[in-house]
Amino acid sequence: MSFRHGRGPAVLDQVSLEARPGEVLGLLGANGAGKTTLFRVVAGLLKPRTGQVRVAGVDVATNPGEASRRLGFVPDEPLLYPRLSALENLNQFGVLWGVPAAQARPRAEALLRETGLWEERDAWVEGYSRGMRQKLSLCCALLHRPAVLVLDEPFNGLDLGASLWLRALLRARAEAGDCILLSHHQPEVLDALVDRLAVLRRGRVMDLVDRVEVARQGGTARLYQRVCGDETRRAVREGVP
Repeated sequence: MSFRHGRGPAVLDQVSLEARPGEVLGLLGANGAGKTTLFRVVAGLLKPRTGQVRVAGVDVATNPGEASRRLGFVPDEPLLYPRLSALENLNQFGVLWGVPAAQARPRAEALLRETGLWEERDAWVEGYSRGMRQKLSLCCALLHRPAVLVLDEPFNGLDLGASLWLRALLRARAEAGDCILLSHHQPEVLDALVDRLAVLRRGRVMDLVDRVEVARQGGTARLYQRVCGDETRRAVREGVP
């Protein structure tokens, strides 16, 4: 699968990647490597120039509605209704995903309690902190109990309690047979969570290894330095955040 903006260079160049049921697949790469673009293509927000994308066996191009119902997507910036409360946001997402009201309400309450948002459930989201919005974005992605989770930097802004909750949740969902694709910039988080790790460099998958091989190479940080070390040095020289 390939993708480019207009006539510009390829952002994703012949990417072939399969995230399996029952595993956490981590995505690692420098800024601009194509991670966020890949997530948006999988979520159906961008259309690839070539190739095919499937979510739980459903072709995203030919059956986008069914594919989206099988997918829970948390983008790098939370997409929420700012002038609605947390409960109202969850209600909107429940309607969008076709979750019956009798199921949506108890699920929403349980998620808000687990993430520590219950006391702020009636406050407008525009007044939430970055971490609170991230928690709510996760709740919205989980409400319809999708078989596939695509999470772009899901730990951003989370406090320690929410981070521990999310780690446990992702392992439990994988053990239950769900498929999870995530990126994160902290090597120790990926070391603890992933079953396999794909390394992107300039829009290409340069390496794909399992957790045993990651450990053999000294962990995610050392693997990243081996594959993408020149990008890291360039970023330091140029002051790239």
